[in-house]
Amino acid sequence: MKKFVFFIPILLSLSFGQPKESIEFQLNTISGVVLNSTDASPVIQLNVKILSGNNLVKDSTITDDNGYFIIENVGYVWKPKVRFSLKNYQSITLKLTPQDLDSLNNMIIGQVVSPVPDNQTIPTLSQSKIESRAETFFIKGNVFYYLLPTYDGISAEMIIIDSYEAIENEDSYLFVNVNDNIYDPVRCYIPQMGKYENLSCVMKGYFDTPLFEQSGHPQFLPDNLLRPSVIYGTVINTKTGETVMGAEVMLKGLFKRRISDEHGKFAFQVDKPGIYEVMIDPPFGFKKNRIGLSSIKVREAKGGWYRSNQYLEP
Repeated sequence: MKKFVFFIPILLSLSFGQPKESIEFQLNTISGVVLNSTDASPVIQLNVKILSGNNLVKDSTITDDNGYFIIENVGYVWKPKVRFSLKNYQSITLKLTPQDLDSLNNMIIGQVVSPVPDNQTIPTLSQSKIESRAETFFIKGNVFYYLLPTYDGISAEMIIIDSYEAIENEDSYLFVNVNDNIYDPVRCYIPQMGKYENLSCVMKGYFDTPLFEQSGHPQFLPDNLLRPSVIYGTVINTKTGETVMGAEVMLKGLFKRRISDEHGKFAFQVDKPGIYEVMIDPPFGFKKNRIGLSSIKVREAKGGWYRSNQYLEP
């Protein structure tokens, strides 16, 4: 009897003395969004990896154009972790616990990552300096203006950037390929300090000849050629990555309301600089809480293009 009683405390201590993180548990689906910490814009093509406690990769994926990711049928993982990594962003590794699971063993994560400071970024060695520098002014989802001559003066076309590439030809002249169209830098105007400045002027130190001076174009695009600033975005389901139709989106304090369309998109024109708060009334089947940037700082009344995706949890 004494021997039996003696072993009971030992067994209990072995059972309850195990650290919680050593638990192996089942993870069915993990999904979520990854946003840039500086402006809450979606981080695209970021690597998402599920790791076991000994850092073996269980599964992986990359974020899409909305910063969304999903990994399905993960299975049982010992001491699971999720790692977010991308060139020129600071890598983050998070421990996952059973407390983060829902009733179906699924998990939804909203994560922010911080860009590496400019003086620590890794240069793209396959490109020339002029190509690498030009591409820093073109950001997917942002806009630039392209100057067009007319019979009675000049006009400007606003172009939303979907894809971009800077190309240096054999004569050392630079062209910009945006959305599979070629543009001359002497006619491109990019956002700089609240204005739109001529690209060839900004980069004049990279050219062998004074392209901007010879063009006769203005250094800054006149305000009368700029369109009103726009706050826009997409409403996205954080569990599936699908767009959400029928969400009511509002700008607080203004009588401006939009219903997200069949692609989950919405947009507002604003004519004054300031801080605008985006509010959302989710459709049936979605919770009130959300992930994303709600307060948008509009720096200029014209020419601005401010993205604010809204992520809703079912």
